[in-house]
Amino acid sequence: MKQTQKLALANSQRLAVMGRMRMADWIEMPEREFAREIEKLEKDALFQKLYFGDGRIPGALHRQRWPGGKLSSSFYEIDERTAAGSGERVGVEEFAATRGPALAAIKRMGQADFERYFLHGEEALTLAEIGRRTGMKPEEVQAVHELVLELGARAEFEAKVSAPSAAPGRQATCLAQISLKSGAPTFEFYAPYWARGLYQVRHDLLDRWKDGGLTPGERKHLPALLKRLETINLRQSTLFRLLEMVARLQADYLKSEHPEDIRPISLRQLAKRLDLAPSTVSRAFSRRSVRLPSERELPLIAFVPGRRSVLRELLGQWLGVSVAVTDAALVERLKAERGISVSRRTVNAVRHELHAVRRR
Repeated sequence: MKQTQKLALANSQRLAVMGRMRMADWIEMPEREFAREIEKLEKDALFQKLYFGDGRIPGALHRQRWPGGKLSSSFYEIDERTAAGSGERVGVEEFAATRGPALAAIKRMGQADFERYFLHGEEALTLAEIGRRTGMKPEEVQAVHELVLELGARAEFEAKVSAPSAAPGRQATCLAQISLKSGAPTFEFYAPYWARGLYQVRHDLLDRWKDGGLTPGERKHLPALLKRLETINLRQSTLFRLLEMVARLQADYLKSEHPEDIRPISLRQLAKRLDLAPSTVSRAFSRRSVRLPSERELPLIAFVPGRRSVLRELLGQWLGVSVAVTDAALVERLKAERGISVSRRTVNAVRHELHAVRRR
């Protein structure tokens, strides 16, 4: 009996480890690849049935927006060349021929209706009902829905960033522009799948679908679909929690964008605050960036400088004004002005590092 219990425990632990490994892969997954996973999920026939409903049973899948999150206005400035994306084999002419009418439909219906019916899905509506409300044909509604999914995988907003990233020499995917509004962080996401937020399951409606709305094959496929939704939600909520925490911790820096205003935060400290593994935070920050209110782009890793890095920045500025100040005075100033507690030995060591750099 005890041996059986040990085996059961071992299997449970093994499954937990495997689950963490799979989630690590999802966290590290490049945004373009993840967007393709979203596209694959939302084009699944069962997903569409449960999302749009069939007129008899309302859709059981909805979305929940991020606090302070919205779609960047730059999305509405897209043209065929932008949508085709850099490095894509699909030509501009082909894209314009296949997706141009859907782009025109988005502009024709206006931002408010587009976000209400295609981005956030504020109501459980069938494709036919969306068409009736927007004055679009069913095939146009479907084309717009597919275009939104496709743009997530194409419009990757990659750019060279202005500070070293966790992957030198690699381009970073810019997730959003971060700013502060009444002291709270706001996020203007560039990709539609980010602006949409998390998937929500209405279990009361899902039970109705199970009772009489699904075929045997669909009921068999349902657990895998729900598991995929759960995985995607966990991946996105982990990344968003990191974005939100970084924005709150570095609020002073976001306001001024002065290097001396950035707080010393390590990956380990950030991971502890969010009850995550440091390796998870490191993977999350790899090859991802954000834009500041000034439009300057920075890699996420730049928002978690270690204490040594911040000390070099601050002492470099202060000693540039007066080198006669004592180590003890610098320790007191760091505590009083920046809330940083360090020893005189640490200040002296950083001071020598700066002196050695100047002598080169």
